[in-house]
Amino acid sequence: MKILILCPRLPYPLDKGDRLTVHRLIQYLSRKHEVGLITFLEPGQDPDWVGKFSDTCRSISVQPLSRWRAYGHCALGLLGSKEALQVLYYRDRRLQALVDRGIAEQQPDLLYAHTIRMGPYISRVPGRPKILALQISMALNYRRLAQHARSPWWRALYRIEHRRVRDYEAELAREFDRCLLIGPSDLREIEKRGALDNVFFSPHGVDTELFRPAPQRARNHDIIFTGNMSYRPNADAALYFARTIFPRVVERIPDARFLVVGTSPDRSLRRLARHPGITVTGAVTDLAAYLRRAAVSVDPLRIGAGLQNKILEGMAAGLPMVVTSVANEGIGAEHNLHLLVADQPDDFARRVCELLLDRERSDRIGRAARQFILERWTWEHHFEQLEAMMQVLVDEHRARR
Repeated sequence: MKILILCPRLPYPLDKGDRLTVHRLIQYLSRKHEVGLITFLEPGQDPDWVGKFSDTCRSISVQPLSRWRAYGHCALGLLGSKEALQVLYYRDRRLQALVDRGIAEQQPDLLYAHTIRMGPYISRVPGRPKILALQISMALNYRRLAQHARSPWWRALYRIEHRRVRDYEAELAREFDRCLLIGPSDLREIEKRGALDNVFFSPHGVDTELFRPAPQRARNHDIIFTGNMSYRPNADAALYFARTIFPRVVERIPDARFLVVGTSPDRSLRRLARHPGITVTGAVTDLAAYLRRAAVSVDPLRIGAGLQNKILEGMAAGLPMVVTSVANEGIGAEHNLHLLVADQPDDFARRVCELLLDRERSDRIGRAARQFILERWTWEHHFEQLEAMMQVLVDEHRARR
């Protein structure tokens, strides 16, 4: 197959979930298919990084993204449009020209748009099978952001985007042959605006070799939280744990430490490092090494939708984890077998302490977590199913022609 992939930003470096997903998808598909890539180059992304895809992509077209132009589109959209602001942010006639030219020159068998931000560029293209990787319900994501935002300004903005995206994502999805979602909770949210009959569940995976367990489990009282800290749900989760849950852990285990590991922590997160027992690392070169040195991993997520890579990585590393129901939505791990689930601060702190103090139980849950990942959450497991669905779409289209 010839597959043309559109994504909102060059999928490198691999510090964000969407970049990682597209990067791994390109690697997988390029083994047997011709892959073309069209994307924006965001400010801060090095143009030389485009060369990292020369071995996997038959063609690459990149359009530098102007933030001023993008913000201008959003500002005008607030006044005279009902479209989702994130779609307006990524609207660019120059990228549309690259898409039109790429389709005309490459004659792809299949078009693939990653997230609703790229969907409009190919939604009206006739005569070719099209896939929209929604991944998550943005309506669910922004509803939760609005519920937990402390700033009145951000709360108002999230509510505006929620109202805009809840109709938009469902309408856009219906223009594609298939739309990809991570899990049922995202579908339930979208179907509040009408049923969808073209959904294909396609979650992320994890590199089980990179995130392999340590030869011997750590015997300290270190608690780790990982992720891109510029992502607001991650920042909220880290602050929530540090301010509300961690003090309850320290009451019972005075030498417990909380490590916030991930790139781009803002000022409020960096201030946490002033408190005894809390470390904020910023970007690290080897995340897997930090996981192998910790005793327990946590994901106290309150905001978000879809799938949490940090849970897949922690479980793959054989770490016992305590997570919220929101964090576990897209993964479906079984409480008290693969991990522990807690939603109230007291319960969350109690379960963290249980894992820190009961080594036998921690080891048992860590082993079950690793096995769960090996059986259900490798990249190859999900991509094989996605590739088979793509081939069916292409074959059906060829048969109709």
